[in-house]
Amino acid sequence: MLHERKSDDKSRDLQPLYGRRVMDNPIPRYRIPDTEMAAAAAYQLIHDELLLDGNPVLNLASFVTTWMEPEAKLLMDEAISKNFIDQEEYPVTSVLERRCVSIIADLFHADATGDEAVGTSTIGSSEAIHLCGLAMKRRWQQRRRDAGADASQPNLVMSSAVHVTWEKF
Repeated sequence: MLHERKSDDKSRDLQPLYGRRVMDNPIPRYRIPDTEMAAAAAYQLIHDELLLDGNPVLNLASFVTTWMEPEAKLLMDEAISKNFIDQEEYPVTSVLERRCVSIIADLFHADATGDEAVGTSTIGSSEAIHLCGLAMKRRWQQRRRDAGADASQPNLVMSSAVHVTWEKF
């Protein structure tokens, strides 16, 4: 567990209560410590602090995946060191992304599927919603311009149950 204490330099330090020598002294909260810390100790410190967060399995309003097949997690662990943006270095990852876009396009009966499907992968639903909203706005603006109408004031009507990110968009 972490406790705060005021230090001489007026910053708040972390003062963990553990039986390890590395935790004998307070750990600065807002700067890198002067001495190194073992990876296992740093992990335990952060792991335990995150335990204070809510449990996503119990959060009925959560947008996160709370369970997945072990094989899916294994694939994620194996790919975590890849820079997905670097398509020259990771061409197979790009091919898989395009296949996923095509599968989703087919699932939603899009006009274009296969190599013609348009889309991109995102890190999460919030990013996806922002990209979707931007695409929707641009298509609306183009239709308005083509019709000779004002395209400066879009009006988006949403349900009260809409994902919170739509409001941010």
